[in-house]
Amino acid sequence: TGIDAKSSHTDLVSDADRQSETAIVSAIRWAFPEDAIVAEEGSLESGGSGRTWYIDPLDGTINYLYGVPHWSVVICLADAQGALAGVVYDPVRDELFGAERGAGAWVSRGGGAPRPLRTTAVTDLGRALVATGFAYVAADREEQARILTRVLGQVRDLRRYGSAALDLSWVGAGRFDAYFESVDKPWDWMAGALIVREAGGRVTELPQARSGHPHIVASAPDVHDALVALLNRAVQPG
Repeated sequence: TGIDAKSSHTDLVSDADRQSETAIVSAIRWAFPEDAIVAEEGSLESGGSGRTWYIDPLDGTINYLYGVPHWSVVICLADAQGALAGVVYDPVRDELFGAERGAGAWVSRGGGAPRPLRTTAVTDLGRALVATGFAYVAADREEQARILTRVLGQVRDLRRYGSAALDLSWVGAGRFDAYFESVDKPWDWMAGALIVREAGGRVTELPQARSGHPHIVASAPDVHDALVALLNRAVQPG
């Protein structure tokens, strides 16, 4: 597989990313010629419909390259009000997560009938299993490590699996109680955030005082305010 570095030696793109993106963009362009398309690996198509497709052809490239079974293919359709519909496909487990604004969230396993998703009913942040992710830049990772030392003692435990869209989908499915990360590109988080919301969870976009600070916070509804408050304290210097 051809592999190239993007923003750093830890931020890689493979031939699989490129081939997946080409296939998805071609299919959308054929079916919806008036829609705009924005994809992670550089595809950019203009459109006049007011709708935009955001595509991450392989979310979790490092996992994919190392054979770690946690990566996904992500597509989100957005309009002027935000995410309209989104899907996150996990090829390893053959699970397709999806949501439509106002119509709920679901998962289909092995091509079976969709099953509705709900976030967990956890009410105590200290009992919450929280997922997160790390940036590509070394200085940002050092800052994130500092923040994690202030979070770890306040939750049940932390997990870092390496596919933001899939981790968000797992919040919607009740496999995690919460997720936070510094991701700021729409193809990274919009589909997964819609799945969380439509599964009954809450999502907040935090302002970032610097790169590496948490941006997306998604969780079961009853621990959301406490997690946001914890993260706002954790990013403070000193």
